[in-house]
Amino acid sequence: MKTIGDRISLKNHENYTTLIISTKIERWKETLMLTWIVAWTFCGAVFLYFLLDQEINKDEKLFMFIVLIFWAYFEYRIVKTFLWRKYGVEYIKIDEDKFSIKKSILSYGKAKEYFTQQIEPKKVESLKQNPKSFSKVMNDSFWIIGEGAVRFEDKGNYIYFGHQLESEESEKLAKEVRRVLKKYKRN
Repeated sequence: MKTIGDRISLKNHENYTTLIISTKIERWKETLMLTWIVAWTFCGAVFLYFLLDQEINKDEKLFMFIVLIFWAYFEYRIVKTFLWRKYGVEYIKIDEDKFSIKKSILSYGKAKEYFTQQIEPKKVESLKQNPKSFSKVMNDSFWIIGEGAVRFEDKGNYIYFGHQLESEESEKLAKEVRRVLKKYKRN
């Protein structure tokens, strides 16, 4: 097993290559997210209590129902992000036929597959963003899953992977994926 940076490991098997990208964050960030989930869940319980309260009128019930819809959406997002940070892994498997990317939480997740022969190694690139830009800061925030730091083109669409990698790690990952693709591409 070869490591590329702190979060990426690579293993060459007989007929395929696997890359594993960890999504772990520091313990204090994990604790902060868990605290946020507990507080947000408590707020939802309060909203639900008032929705079920018999002493409020129809307009207030409608308002509380709408608030609960927004609450449920953000509850889902933060719980999904917390699980992604605690138990998530990106699996990339490259062989002669397929290039598959699986975003897995507790081994659950569906792999997206692409034909290795249709991916141009030179089009696998690390994304370069201004480190002071708003989009870069938001994408690297630990409370969201974020976008991938490496991409390739498949049938006119960009496919992203390597979520929230630092610039140096994403460069190394892109270089390694290009090397592996060249190895498996038929001429």
